[in-house]
Amino acid sequence: MLTGALLLGQPLLGAGGATGTTSVGVLQAQARTEVLIAATTDVHGRLRGWDYYANAADPSHSLAAAATIVDSLRRANPDGVVLVEGGDILQGNPLTYVAARVRPTPVHPVIAAMNVMRYDAAVLGNHEFNYGVPQLQRAVSQAGFPFLAANVRDAKGRLFVAPWTMVTRRGVRIAIVGGTTPGSMVWDREHLAAAGLTVSDIVPAIKASVAEARRRKADVVVALVHSGLGEPASYDTVATGLPSENVAARLPREVPGLDVVVFGHSHREVVDSVINGVRLVQPRNWAGSVGVATLSLEKQKGRWRVTGHRGASVRVAGHAEHPAVLAAAATSHRNTLEWVTTPVGRTATAWPADSARVVDAPITDFVNEVMRRTAGADLSATAVFSLEAGLDTGAITLAEISRLYPYDNTLKAITVTGAQLKAFLEHATRYYRSVTSEGDVPTTGLVDPSVPGFNFDVVAGATYRIDLRKPVGERITGLSVKGKVVQPDDRFTLALNNYRQGGGGGYAMLAGAPVVHDKGLDIRQLLIEEVQRVGTLDPAAYAERNWSIEPESARRAAMAEQRRNIAVEQGGRALGAAASTRSVGSASSPVVRVIAMSDFHAALRPSFDQSNNPVGGAVALSAAIRRLQAECVAPACQHVVVDAGDMFTGTPASDWAGGRPTVDVMNRLDVAAGALGNHEFDFGQDTLRQRIAELRHAVLGVNVRGPDGQRPAWLRADTIVDRGDVKIGIVGAAGTHTPGSASRRKVGSLSFLDPVPLFAERTRALRAAGAQVVVAVIHDGGRCERDRPTVCSGSGIDIGQRLGALGTDRPDAYVMGHAHVNLTLDFDGMPAVEPTSSGRGIAVIDIPLRGGAARSSIVAVRGDAVDGAHPQLDSIVSVSVARVRNQLTQPVGTVAEPLRRTGSQYALGNLLADAIRVMGQGDAGLWNNGGIRADLRAGPLSFGDVHYVVPFGNLLTRVRVRGRDLPFMLETALNDRGPDVHISGFLVDYDLSRARGQRIVAVRDSAGRPVDASRIYTLVFNDFMVENDFREPMARAVSTEFTTVRDIDAFSEYLRRLPQPIRADGTPRFRPLTSGSN
Repeated sequence: MLTGALLLGQPLLGAGGATGTTSVGVLQAQARTEVLIAATTDVHGRLRGWDYYANAADPSHSLAAAATIVDSLRRANPDGVVLVEGGDILQGNPLTYVAARVRPTPVHPVIAAMNVMRYDAAVLGNHEFNYGVPQLQRAVSQAGFPFLAANVRDAKGRLFVAPWTMVTRRGVRIAIVGGTTPGSMVWDREHLAAAGLTVSDIVPAIKASVAEARRRKADVVVALVHSGLGEPASYDTVATGLPSENVAARLPREVPGLDVVVFGHSHREVVDSVINGVRLVQPRNWAGSVGVATLSLEKQKGRWRVTGHRGASVRVAGHAEHPAVLAAAATSHRNTLEWVTTPVGRTATAWPADSARVVDAPITDFVNEVMRRTAGADLSATAVFSLEAGLDTGAITLAEISRLYPYDNTLKAITVTGAQLKAFLEHATRYYRSVTSEGDVPTTGLVDPSVPGFNFDVVAGATYRIDLRKPVGERITGLSVKGKVVQPDDRFTLALNNYRQGGGGGYAMLAGAPVVHDKGLDIRQLLIEEVQRVGTLDPAAYAERNWSIEPESARRAAMAEQRRNIAVEQGGRALGAAASTRSVGSASSPVVRVIAMSDFHAALRPSFDQSNNPVGGAVALSAAIRRLQAECVAPACQHVVVDAGDMFTGTPASDWAGGRPTVDVMNRLDVAAGALGNHEFDFGQDTLRQRIAELRHAVLGVNVRGPDGQRPAWLRADTIVDRGDVKIGIVGAAGTHTPGSASRRKVGSLSFLDPVPLFAERTRALRAAGAQVVVAVIHDGGRCERDRPTVCSGSGIDIGQRLGALGTDRPDAYVMGHAHVNLTLDFDGMPAVEPTSSGRGIAVIDIPLRGGAARSSIVAVRGDAVDGAHPQLDSIVSVSVARVRNQLTQPVGTVAEPLRRTGSQYALGNLLADAIRVMGQGDAGLWNNGGIRADLRAGPLSFGDVHYVVPFGNLLTRVRVRGRDLPFMLETALNDRGPDVHISGFLVDYDLSRARGQRIVAVRDSAGRPVDASRIYTLVFNDFMVENDFREPMARAVSTEFTTVRDIDAFSEYLRRLPQPIRADGTPRFRPLTSGSN
């Protein structure tokens, strides 16, 4: 019997119902109640605790045991349980195969079992389409519950199944809205095409259905999605044009009106996670657990409102199997046992699979040869689906062949070029990280845990070596076919499965390859028929040693890791960081690793340091983050990635696309939360809100207030993320400098409060909510003197020192940004870090959970160290850069000699001021030094070069001013050390020894004539200066005209008009009258 204590740590609602003294009676005459959302997902035919491959009991996976748990919940909570399934139920083990292809029963056994359990709804999973749409439709018609998917439509735009359904429990109207991964458009493309079905983006479909459900008076809305939390897509979203497959974490942030998200697909488990106030639940796959979300509700003004929620998981192991579920599938169980135990041949030799991803093994040669010969192809490609799928000596049963080839794929053959073949093999090698030139294996391990083993394909018919001393793209050496070196234009036919032919696993290089064989032949059945044909299987008949891994040290390391990974791959779970050979923390001293980045500034591609070495960039940053994550192996270590702001602007590829490419990058860096940066406002608030909605991570601004004194709805103060059993709180703030460091017009009426008391308040609240570690992140920083590293200054450092003095109310770690430097500091025992910009460095803090000093470090990011990066990032960067390449390379002119930013007055600044004066048709032009972001090298000058100098897309602004007010206005151009602005059209004498407001001594035109006090002069600025630096003196302006001319366009056109090569005047136009003032 399931008890309340087992499930939730406290009695379940109504547990005392047998005595009549129920919790409902205590809850003030039905004004309050509780409803439980119980869920399973990715059952994949595990109806009873039996492993058909091993022909042995498997008590850890059983829908029949899950039924017993659900029954207990229902008895404890009469009319209070909603039961849902997260998809992938009709395929996945021998029972589902027998039910679909060998001995179908009148009612599909999975449907029969679920009908007995009285499910309320199920979402379509991608594997529901594996046996074709007609068979799926039969299963749907047999179900006593609705299948849901708001994003699947037919050729006429009609919904394939219902988008949502409504159930009532205890008077509460509960809407269940379904959505399924668009990946089916790759993996089951032909089945969907034959039925005219299209699977679109989950998020907008869910959003529309949730809104409809709320209009229909739903009190509670549950999103039921077959989609992972936020893991990288297994297909190339850029090449396929499909939305991501894993978006569950986006729903709470982007879909208003949700209370619970139940999700599946990724074969992981999420027990007690909350995003944006929405409860997330992912049960264990293969009927390994029942996930439960308990909602507390209160009736307010006649409507039920969710006032609280909690999550739990109940493992099926140890629970008795429900006899009614066993009976519902008994016939199919007997049929399957008979089928899997049927011998089809024999072997006198064992065929191991545990090394088949390291050395060329007969077991893969067997599969490849059957596929190649059947298709009449030159070559064949297959993966090792399971490291345990070997053949033992003696009889070969259908169970063993099913374990060797567990998927219901069909055989195809395509024509590929030599270039495509090499690209195919290079892509497969992503499974491994690189070793050093001496053969040393990375401390993070050789196997990249982000690449599933079933995406490491080996090719028969070609000879090649995989040199892991080289980066991906250069690893395949000695590639030949029939003794002839493969040339890029050579053509071959390649046998493969339909999943791979459709681009599954990110093999986008096969797109458009002509199909030359497609008879719909089931590959598993072909293998069965081969064994039956030969009778006794001999490895020598298939073995072909045609590929190898180099060097020997890599082979040894790979072999050791494969043996460890066997256990990880059991149970259908995704391979995680357990393959790492270096770890942080220990069972006795667990740690939380904070991985911090900041000021990415759309650095899609690497930049170059003073030694001309590539540094930073999106792909290398991803690889570095993943290496740091791989060192952090649960449960000894849990990791979280945070960002300190300034993401979207800084390079043309992102700037000219409104920041969308940067969103695509950030969404693949595993960021959990980040602070709001000042440059987030560069596109304006409307665009900023859109970009934030598209991000998968929370953007935090605890200290941001609107004109009503409240934090804007599009910003959050903080968040809690779950990493295993550890809750990590993150609170974020914008810099109080933002109104002065961003366009005031774009910042608008927002104000920015002192973050310190708010950090303290939210730190207390996060700890009260269960956070074991609290991280504060802010877009503000500081610098330390190079020769005196303990002498540091800056508003972010000031804030850190104040936080460090708060004692128990301070956070456990403090992350800064904005200053573009690397720092590791300690404020009274509170670790503080500041990573540099453009992905060139990452800050790491390892925080012991059981006391002790934290350790902080800075990790430099080499631009060419890209092994292990997210597989889609290179495509995202390449496509984004290609879109702007033509405009970037447009010639602008030729620079005679380098124009560098040295001192406060220099030739490049004068050139810019000249440009906006001429192009803005003014008497004078002014340009702020902070708006000059790069030097110009000598030689040919392109539009892209100009962009790096003036990257912000500011607009020319014409300001009319009386001559008598010019000294007052130009006073703003001076700081305590001298001018911070360049000017054209005027010569300005100043004296820093005078009192403020009197430091401008004389203003003359370029001919040396004093300005006319009564004349109105036109000054040309960029709009940032007008709205920020010169905001106060603008009160004396006669008029202000914001033009639509961008600074980059004006500067480029001016340079084109100049005599070539371009030379600039470096004569200071602000002239000091006291020594040492310039």
